[in-house]
Amino acid sequence: MGRITTNEFSLRVLLRFEVKGENVRGVLDSPDQALKDIPIDKVRAVKDSVFAELSNFTIFKGLVMPGDSVINGIWGGKLALRLSRTNYVFTLKTNFKPEVEGYKIVKFIQSTPLKDQQATGACWSYATTSFIETEAMRLGKSPVVLSAMFYVSPTYIDKAEKYIRMNGKIGFSEGDLTFSVLKAFKEYGAIPEIIYSGKKDSTSRHDHAEMNQAILDKVQYYVKSGHGNMTTDGYRKDIEEILSNTMGKAPDTFTYNKKQYTPKSFASEMIGINPDDYVEITSYSHHPFYSKCILEIESNWNNNYYLNLPINDFVNTVDYALSHNFSVCWDGDIYNGYNEGFAMLNDSIKTITQQMRQTAFDNHTTEDVHNMHIIGIAENDKGNRFYIIKNSSDAKNCGGYLYMSKEYLLLKTISVMVNKGAIPKEIKSKSGLS
Repeated sequence: MGRITTNEFSLRVLLRFEVKGENVRGVLDSPDQALKDIPIDKVRAVKDSVFAELSNFTIFKGLVMPGDSVINGIWGGKLALRLSRTNYVFTLKTNFKPEVEGYKIVKFIQSTPLKDQQATGACWSYATTSFIETEAMRLGKSPVVLSAMFYVSPTYIDKAEKYIRMNGKIGFSEGDLTFSVLKAFKEYGAIPEIIYSGKKDSTSRHDHAEMNQAILDKVQYYVKSGHGNMTTDGYRKDIEEILSNTMGKAPDTFTYNKKQYTPKSFASEMIGINPDDYVEITSYSHHPFYSKCILEIESNWNNNYYLNLPINDFVNTVDYALSHNFSVCWDGDIYNGYNEGFAMLNDSIKTITQQMRQTAFDNHTTEDVHNMHIIGIAENDKGNRFYIIKNSSDAKNCGGYLYMSKEYLLLKTISVMVNKGAIPKEIKSKSGLS
């Protein structure tokens, strides 16, 4: 651990190096920015020197001093950083209770326990499985915690095929959307977390850094050199093998509560939702309102359609859904105003307009960054509205239950997913929804 100090700021940096044979793996923590487990793309040790690269940029290079307990180096190409061996362990906060002092809960929808995505980028699956579990409870089913990792493998394999077919001309990462979970639910069913955790070692934590890099290397290999000697079955099998090496394989049949199921029969009997009953809703003026559009975000690799509503109908749908016991799945930005259990804009921003939303989307100050699950409404002592959210990531000390202001939701939300029954009748009519 070391400290970067300038005239403007002082930050602690914690670099964790893990040596496996001849390979060195690195992870970055920034305690003062409440960031943890950021994978370093590449760590190289050359004689007594260490080089750490992130996004093809050398963020740190240093010389290991005699005694192997100090590395003298440079951060970002210009700032001095002296790293000393430490036993310090940085942990983030998780808010385990939805109640916050000074706020009154107006509406709270019963849901399943909090989820923890750990060192993965699978927020999309964690948020959506939480949403599905809550929908099943709304339909009268007994609470069950689903395996979020069950949907990662088929999604990754399909996305890899699309990337190869597009000759690498689309984005490729572990990030994704609710659409992929619903698609996999419809095709493959569901499995309880207790049956399939997506970890070979149940005592370990989820960490997909090496798996993600291996998959990226494999699809890029096929794009660069696979012409004429590859098959769809071949590369899908290769990707599946990489996934199973880290996550294991989900069972074809299993016993739950003394009854045998397949994933499909479990989804039908114990969950009972119809994936076709759900719609993603957005609100941007570069597409016609009350119609469906393909939203131009990198995670929408499969060209899924969103219902586009004016901003007032957009937020009215969210409020109507929650007040009628429908939870809401959320996709949006967490780069600004997201910290210490809250997502809030600057106090000077009182009103969010359609144009403000559009400008933020156009200039990329609102981006598709994270997925969470909205399950309630709260108010502060001034009567200002906040949304109670289940968050599977503890970055910025926002793990567990998070409070999001209405203004933040209006500006920083890319889209929300709701049951069609949660959309007001007049909006459904204008949109041509049955």
